[in-house]
Amino acid sequence: MPENYFAPNQSPTPSQSEPTPVPSEPEPKFSPPSPNIFIRTSESDLEKMKSGGGEVPPWQAPPTPPPAEPQPPVNEYPSFASNPPQEETLSNEPAFNPNISATEFTNFPAPQVPKKNNKLIPIIIIIGIIIAGAVLGYFVLWPKLFASKTTTTTTTTVAETPTTTVTTLPPSPFPQISGPYQKTLVDLKLSGNLVLSTLKEAATKEMAPSQTFSILIPKYQSYSLSSEEVVLSLIPNMPESLKPYLLGRKFLTYVYYGDVNPSLGLIIDVGANTITDIKAIFANWEKGKILTDLSNFWLIKVPKTTNKTFKDTTTNGAEIRYFPYSGKEAAISYGFYNDYLIISSSLESINSAVTHLQGATEPIYP
Repeated sequence: MPENYFAPNQSPTPSQSEPTPVPSEPEPKFSPPSPNIFIRTSESDLEKMKSGGGEVPPWQAPPTPPPAEPQPPVNEYPSFASNPPQEETLSNEPAFNPNISATEFTNFPAPQVPKKNNKLIPIIIIIGIIIAGAVLGYFVLWPKLFASKTTTTTTTTVAETPTTTVTTLPPSPFPQISGPYQKTLVDLKLSGNLVLSTLKEAATKEMAPSQTFSILIPKYQSYSLSSEEVVLSLIPNMPESLKPYLLGRKFLTYVYYGDVNPSLGLIIDVGANTITDIKAIFANWEKGKILTDLSNFWLIKVPKTTNKTFKDTTTNGAEIRYFPYSGKEAAISYGFYNDYLIISSSLESINSAVTHLQGATEPIYP
């Protein structure tokens, strides 16, 4: 420096050979030692010039510097915003503060991750769909729609094997009887004709040999008549107490050709546990109009009566009650055998029915 420099607001004192000591703040505990730094002052420069034989120029006040523009303060310690920096020492180095906690070193602001531009994702998806549709149409739809069809003829040789046909018939609505017997299908003409007249017509249209037992199966076209239709046609004035035991049961209508006269008969499966109740109803019925109510079983002109009461008889284990009329093979009869009730217009007809309910029986179908 060519000229002596004096700090502002401080006059030179020739008699001072050392700088005036500046009181310093006590160093904090555990602070690093102060470095060996030389501080230049105007007194040191004056001593240096005198020792070199130079003269001291007259003192001139330094020019006043232009006022400095205010600048915003700069945060020199961004990571210690909550703890302002300590006052600088003479060596212009910050003092070490041992009381700073470890958490202050971790409170750094989280870095801002720039958001990715997602505008390309929809475009990529649309392009992928278009490519997939093109591939699907070219390799799948195009060959199916426009490919030439090829006709393949396959010859299969099937070895003929004998087949066995098994016919399963539905349950028969009729009781089973043993042979020999004939079977006649009776096509009833229900339009304008009664069931009874059709049955009698079928039974007497052709006379069979003596002691022939022939089953009558009443049908209308492909319809088999029910027990109510047939039984109530034969016994229209049946007692009301007897209907629960006789209607809705398996039944069989037949005609027996005797040595003299044919007889119409009816077999009903009433069950062995109802026999006692049915006997009681018939016994009370005998006191009334049972002969008149059972008159539809006659296939001949009704003969004259010769007795006034029913008689008992037993045939092949069957219990029979009969009311004889004049002439042969003429008697209103009913009997019980096992589960069955048998009603007919002759005692011979009852005996033939009991015989056919014994032995090896077989189902009856229309």
